[in-house]
Amino acid sequence: MAHPIRQPHVLDVVEELHDRFGFTYRELAGAVHADEATLHRWRKGTGAAPSPVYLARLAALRAFVEELGRTFRAGADAAAWLDRPAPVFGGQSPRALILAGHVDRVTGVLYALNAGVFA
Repeated sequence: MAHPIRQPHVLDVVEELHDRFGFTYRELAGAVHADEATLHRWRKGTGAAPSPVYLARLAALRAFVEELGRTFRAGADAAAWLDRPAPVFGGQSPRALILAGHVDRVTGVLYALNAGVFA
């Protein structure tokens, strides 16, 4: 019997985005270009571990969450920002870009905000 491969430190971001910001597991699977069933296997530690490509996509989500926390002290403010359309995103919300697989673009804007670029 194969032992499950667990990578909770990598997958914690999935739970955090689900629990704190209301992303569904289906949405999060789509954001990393994975099948929802595969995401659930990763979460449960069954089956194969995420490949390096998926690990990089999960790491990009982690970088986003960390920068979001630096930008917004209150979780409610961060959640509101995620759903607010913004000109910098062509009128789309940050959540919409993340769901379309563009988390790096959203994280880049947060980096710029925190560096005072838009001040």
